[in-house]
Amino acid sequence: MLTMINVLTRLAVAAVAATTLATAAALGARAGWLLELFSHFTVQYLCLQLLAAAACLALRRWPWALAAAVAAIPNLLAVGPYLPGLISPPAGNPAGIGAARTPIRLVAANLLYLREDGTAARAYLEAKSADLVVLSEFTPRWREELRGLERAYPYFALRTRRNAWGIAVYSKHPLLAIEDLDLGDDTSSQLRVLVELPDGLAEVYAVHLASPVTPRRAARRNTQLRRLAERIAAGDAVMPRIAAGDFNTTPYSPYFQDLLRDARLSDGRRPFGLHVTWPAWPVPLWIPIDHCLAGGPLTVTRVATGPPIGSDHLPLECTFTL
Repeated sequence: MLTMINVLTRLAVAAVAATTLATAAALGARAGWLLELFSHFTVQYLCLQLLAAAACLALRRWPWALAAAVAAIPNLLAVGPYLPGLISPPAGNPAGIGAARTPIRLVAANLLYLREDGTAARAYLEAKSADLVVLSEFTPRWREELRGLERAYPYFALRTRRNAWGIAVYSKHPLLAIEDLDLGDDTSSQLRVLVELPDGLAEVYAVHLASPVTPRRAARRNTQLRRLAERIAAGDAVMPRIAAGDFNTTPYSPYFQDLLRDARLSDGRRPFGLHVTWPAWPVPLWIPIDHCLAGGPLTVTRVATGPPIGSDHLPLECTFTL
């Protein structure tokens, strides 16, 4: 019995120490690329800290329980705005907002450019029949796989690449302008479209930013985030706007918060919970890196993840009204 207690004590203490160090690293995210990577797993740290604190209390290891509780504070503050949506998501149209307006459904999905079989993605997109579709990792092969979408979506802007950095926008509503965004590099395609919706015009920014797996790629993603914020902020402040796609960052990164502040955007998923999108596999490392951000006179009434479509990402579904 004593041996088992010793094992549990060591595990609890190790969990407190490890998550405290990880939380400290996350707080120093601006100091370097590697530290910023720690900022993306805030939910995992918080869950482990709460479990470890409870175990230390049960084992009467009071100092370690206190340490776990203190270390959990910054993680709780970061996750806190999303907790109400986890517990009780708001109704699809809270307080009747936009009741007289036409709901617009948008799907943002990373297709996985190496995927050979597009059956699941094609079936999902056809069944969902959203008003707007933003697709990342759009290759020439994916163009052929999804050519049938052009019957349902007569308006589209397609930028194919033979790697992970193509992008596509399909729309049931007219696209009055199509702009290739310059976010500081020529290795990826990003789009801004002006779409004529039933209740007025709206801007849609379709993006797939660099994955921060090396210092150079992290710096490129941060440049893209900054240039995107500058481009959006330079636009018409009263124009409804949506930025959607694979941002390769979580809401807990300070660089993501910079984007929201500088572009005057809000995180559409916040009232509806976390809705993690990567990885699609059943592992406990899920993080929300696909986003639907909103700005201007626009109300997001629903955000949710879709089913697996054969990609390493789950699709993100967003409904909004002007």
